[in-house]
Amino acid sequence: MNTLTVKTRKLIPMLGLAMMLGMSACGDESEGKASINDSAPAQVSDVNYVAGPGEVTLTWKIPASESFMYSKVVYKNAKGEEVYKMYSKDHAKDGIMTETIGGFASVDPVDFNIYACSVRGNHLEAQKISAVPGAPAFLAVAQSIDAEPAWGGVSVSYNNETVASVNVVLKYHLKSDASKSGEYSFVAAPNTNSSQFVGLTVSNNEFINGEEAVIELAAADADGNSSEPRTIETRTKRVEKLDRTNWTFPGFADNYDAQIGYSSQEAGGEGGFPRGRVVAMLDGDEGTFWHTSWKQPSSYPHFFIIDMGEEKTVSNVTIRRRGGNNGTNIGQTFYTCTTASANGSSPDEWGWVNQGWYPFDRNSDAHQLFGMTQVENTRYIKVYFSEKDKGGDFVMISEFNAYTPAE
Repeated sequence: MNTLTVKTRKLIPMLGLAMMLGMSACGDESEGKASINDSAPAQVSDVNYVAGPGEVTLTWKIPASESFMYSKVVYKNAKGEEVYKMYSKDHAKDGIMTETIGGFASVDPVDFNIYACSVRGNHLEAQKISAVPGAPAFLAVAQSIDAEPAWGGVSVSYNNETVASVNVVLKYHLKSDASKSGEYSFVAAPNTNSSQFVGLTVSNNEFINGEEAVIELAAADADGNSSEPRTIETRTKRVEKLDRTNWTFPGFADNYDAQIGYSSQEAGGEGGFPRGRVVAMLDGDEGTFWHTSWKQPSSYPHFFIIDMGEEKTVSNVTIRRRGGNNGTNIGQTFYTCTTASANGSSPDEWGWVNQGWYPFDRNSDAHQLFGMTQVENTRYIKVYFSEKDKGGDFVMISEFNAYTPAE
């Protein structure tokens, strides 16, 4: 049995449709009946298409029939399932409907049947068109994906010359122990030729570090269509965790006031010290956490600055969310600064080096690993959460660590 899926775009609720059709009394007040024009409308006409990467953009002229309410497009998806999509007449512009349908995994022709329907779905025969989608973007990107050793993980390169976003997908395991495995994906934006650091996390607090990894590389679209994976083996560069004993937050005070080292902290509503305060990120206890202020309202952007007390070579950092709570950020940008570049008491004027933006999985309790774009000596680490990084109303972090090259 075929599986039917429905996508409705700007469809008006049935009551509203009936009202728009001019539901009118029949004049028989004793019965109080009403009638609507539910006759099958005339067919759509002038059907054409333009191919795109893994998609087609269909255009057609809608009928002028009074009873016409929506168009119904029936076709088979990449899995061979018959599906349909429905489009309100109000979505047409100057009588022309333009709709893009994607998710196709090949350049095989696709047969589309387009019906003009009344409010109850009455229609005449469909207008038919056979359309050939363009080559799927994920197939082109898949040919370019590669991974090279990086400090604490791998650097995954890709080239997306198409106009569509593509997901780069990694499935990996430790070569000496296949039970230690994981999966990660990120978006290759349209018209980009770039690379991204990926930490090969295999548990909540463990990643493949200085050992051989087996990695499957693939590209996929938003509909789940994927290229055949290509398997490589590579060894990550080993790093070691830095000692946090002498780390501080500039200007820290156990109150609600913003300081040069952080935008805010919840100094009373999360329990006794250090809960809610920034220093909770450095205490080694996953049960405590920094929480941006809520008793005294705060809003994005947020930030914190860590002073390591002396310069160290930093290659990676890890962040763990407040355990079991996803009301935190969905991304952040990292900055570093040397002692000589930290002049004065206004960090905004310091010589910060932008170390890259990364997405943050707010639904994971893992210590998420990020790579610095420039591995160099630094004393200060700044983590900045902009308005676009807002997932929940607050930022909540239980642990923060930094790593240095160990080879």
